[in-house]
Amino acid sequence: MNFKNFDFFSPYIVAIAIMVFLSMGYIGSFNYRFEYPLSAETIGTVLLATLVFLIGAGIIKSQVTIYENESSPIYIKINNFFNQKILITLVLIAIILQSINMILIGGIPLFNSVLKSNATTNIWRIAYPLFLIMINLLIAKYYKKRYLILVLIGALIFGLNGYRTSVLGILASIFITMYYINKINRKIGILFVGLIIIGLLAIGYIASQSISGQHWMLNPLELIFYRAGFTLEVFQRILNLGGTTHGHILSMIFSSGSPRTFIGLYVLTDNVCITSTMFGPAYLDFGLTGVLIQMFFMGIFLKVLNIVGKYKKEVGIGIYSIILTHTLIWIETGPTDIMIWFLYLLGFIVIVLNYKNIKFKQKLI
Repeated sequence: MNFKNFDFFSPYIVAIAIMVFLSMGYIGSFNYRFEYPLSAETIGTVLLATLVFLIGAGIIKSQVTIYENESSPIYIKINNFFNQKILITLVLIAIILQSINMILIGGIPLFNSVLKSNATTNIWRIAYPLFLIMINLLIAKYYKKRYLILVLIGALIFGLNGYRTSVLGILASIFITMYYINKINRKIGILFVGLIIIGLLAIGYIASQSISGQHWMLNPLELIFYRAGFTLEVFQRILNLGGTTHGHILSMIFSSGSPRTFIGLYVLTDNVCITSTMFGPAYLDFGLTGVLIQMFFMGIFLKVLNIVGKYKKEVGIGIYSIILTHTLIWIETGPTDIMIWFLYLLGFIVIVLNYKNIKFKQKLI
């Protein structure tokens, strides 16, 4: 295998990450949570959903190519509009907005569970995607080592919100963007991987210690295995409730309310915000059929965006890196954030604006 031509961040990494998460959850459920390990039904459902994802991505790989053609005038205008000065300005605005957000909520959510529960304000919902998108476009289009300082500042500011996913979303997406523009060497690679691991362990552990009424005896590494086991336990309970919410969770994502809190109340009869894996929400709403449809089209979408992004570079790569990263995050949390669906919409727009460059070898169906 020629590793120079191997795409380490193709959509297939989602399947690998699912297997890793399933393994960690099995260990976590056996050691920390379950009286018995994960059931064969749970493991089998996850494996089947992953296989369907791979089929979707595989169909696109075998049937779709990119050929030379002019980009649409709209795509060219968008790409040219986001010049260096505008991107830096928007990145700084996002950092300032998040700083104002913490001032308004009265402290640092990472160290206070009450503040954390109120940290995802409307300001945060603007600041985080703004920073995430603009910093990736800045790195993709105008990479300079000094811009990595902005990346670290952003990871720190948004990490103080108390959510591991923000740090992972920023650092991992930038890492993938830099990979595709050939700016990852051994030194930078070790630095980013180290920062991601340390950030996830530290934020997860500190946030858990700040929860009032709970006394954790697990160390930061054990806590990760515990969380994987707990999340898969939630999904295991969902298997007995498949299709009983009849699309209610999906409607909540695009309207109002907290889907994760609803799942906590519906599945555990407790008013808590919980994660239920990438498969949980769809399974509750539409059963196994809903999960398989979700995974099939997710495989298709990510592979098309991967092909278009690598060809178009710059905006395409930046958007693909963000979406891939948050899809990986979804493996634990589940696709319940409208903000991330907005990012998927941006990816769809990138595909549509470059449809003239996409060539099908034959009809997919």
